Order: sequence, then C-alpha cells, then structure tokens
Amino acid sequence: MMSLTRILAALLLVSFATALPGSVDERAYNPASTTPKLQRIFTANINLGDFQAPIPIPGGSRMVASVTGGSLKGPRDGITGTIQGGISVIDIINSGQTIVNMVQSFGATPDGTPFLIQENGIGSQADNFARLTLSIGGAQANLANQFLLTEANLSADRRTVSTTGYQLLDR
Repeated sequence: MMSLTRILAALLLVSFATALPGSVDERAYNPASTTPKLQRIFTANINLGDFQAPIPIPGGSRMVASVTGGSLKGPRDGITGTIQGGISVIDIINSGQTIVNMVQSFGATPDGTPFLIQENGIGSQADNFARLTLSIGGAQANLANQFLLTEANLSADRRTVSTTGYQLLDR
C-alpha cells in the first residue's frame, strides 16, 4: 500500500500538470523531492445513523445516512470539538471496489465556536482519501484557508467513520 504522502505527491503532480500543460516534466518526477509535508490537525470519529434504501446510480448504488454525532480531537494547534450532526453520501461502485464519499458535518469547539466540515473523497472502504474544507472562526480561523486532507476509514458495519485530518505545510 502506498503511503499517504506518496499518493498526495502524485496527485499534486497530476493537478499541476493538468492545470499548466507543458509546465511539468513528468519524466523528472522524483517522489523523494516532491513529497509534501503534512501536519495532523485532528482525528475524528463520526457516528452514522441508519442508511436509507440504496439509490441506483451508474455502476453501483448511492447510500445516504445522517451524521448523528461524533468527536474531533486535535493537537494544541489543531481543532477539538463535538460533531452535532450532518449528512453522509457514499457511492459504492464496481461491486464495492470503489467508494466515493461526501460528508458534511457541523458542531462546535469547547469554547463554543461553530464549525462546518465538508469532505469529498475517493478510495476503498479501508483506504479513502479526501479533500477537506473547514469553515470556522475563532482561534482556529487560520485552518479555514489551508489545504486540508483526510484519510478516512468506514467501519465494516458502516456505522462509524474514523478519519485523520492533515494540513499541507509549506516545504
């Protein structure tokens, strides 16, 4: 299994090559020199309610469940809080080989600062990587303008999502 940083380096290279055709020489790609630096900003456990009946989509099915609660635990410069609710939409494609997820959850930090987390990703049930958008004010307002990623794992019973959030740091 590839490490998260190697996957991110490859994704960043593809993003830059697509955005600026001819500006990146893929032959010069060296994972050791382009590996991004990540800082963990939280770990989270997100509790899901009952899934609605599957919705047929091309190549699979869409599952929708409410987010019933959860928690965020971060280091000193990260984010800590309680997840109060939200929605999870999971597309299961290719007989379960591919999972595309979208999760929106909201809550508050211990000092009462509200937050909204939006996560969009792709992968498998065991390894799912996503882009994270965080809307927050207060002491963590600086995280709202950062490039954030998550590594999410859906439990086998599809009742809990465990995720770790990372901030992409300057080199």
